[in-house]
Amino acid sequence: MLDPEQLLYVYELKGGVPPPFLDLEGLLGVWPEADYTYLFFTSPADATLKSFFRHHPEYSLTSHYRLPYGHWQQLAAQEPLVVDRFKIVTSKQSLKLSGSEILLWIDPGVIFGSGLHPTTRGCLRGLSILYSEATPATVLDLGTGTGILAIAAAKLGAQQVDAVDLNPMAITTAAANCERNGVKESVRLIRGDARDQLPEAELLCINIHFDFLESFFQSSAVCHYRWALVSGFLKEKLPEVRALLPSCAVVKEPVLEEKGWATLLLEIERERSDSSL
Repeated sequence: MLDPEQLLYVYELKGGVPPPFLDLEGLLGVWPEADYTYLFFTSPADATLKSFFRHHPEYSLTSHYRLPYGHWQQLAAQEPLVVDRFKIVTSKQSLKLSGSEILLWIDPGVIFGSGLHPTTRGCLRGLSILYSEATPATVLDLGTGTGILAIAAAKLGAQQVDAVDLNPMAITTAAANCERNGVKESVRLIRGDARDQLPEAELLCINIHFDFLESFFQSSAVCHYRWALVSGFLKEKLPEVRALLPSCAVVKEPVLEEKGWATLLLEIERERSDSSL
């Protein structure tokens, strides 16, 4: 876990194909995002990148900046962070847990998903609600990030969780967090695009931005699952999301709302699902 005051040096590059691995001094990781690649360092890397550009002329530097790690990650001022039955910490510590409480030890690195964002908290609450009523044995977590939802599902009783993310930094971070939480045997990490052919599961967790949801719900893909947990959009977008849902998906009321963001727990009606496929 980085110190909140540790400076991050972030370099934005355009062009080329993001390499899966770079052996550069002080490099924390590589973050591809659309046409750009972001390199995170723990110290200034101007000289290192000057040499890199000589060997990789397909890249160009478009921007660079520095900021404290705590500002980037927006870490909780006080831990543990409590969300429903989950207690979330970012560093190893001794905590007293009641019989129903679940510890999530999440080191986010530079990946989002420490539990602070309202959509993450909404999904955790949704998982807790669902697993108090049913026990999905298989789960698919799209856009897993730090792996927090995949880990939470495994600790709630899922036997197999497939966690998918396009970002190689996310896969590395999630793998370390699965190890910390003792669920590496239950969680299979997959680097891939959420638009690709996806593994089968009973429960789908999808906490991705509205534009992706808009594309995803144009197909009947959600009808292949038994339940779905959907977040990543502002409350003001809720009518649009409801309108996008196929007839097989029934929203469990009330909708989970927090700080202007919404999370839906969907139950897939089999008869409607079968007739729509």
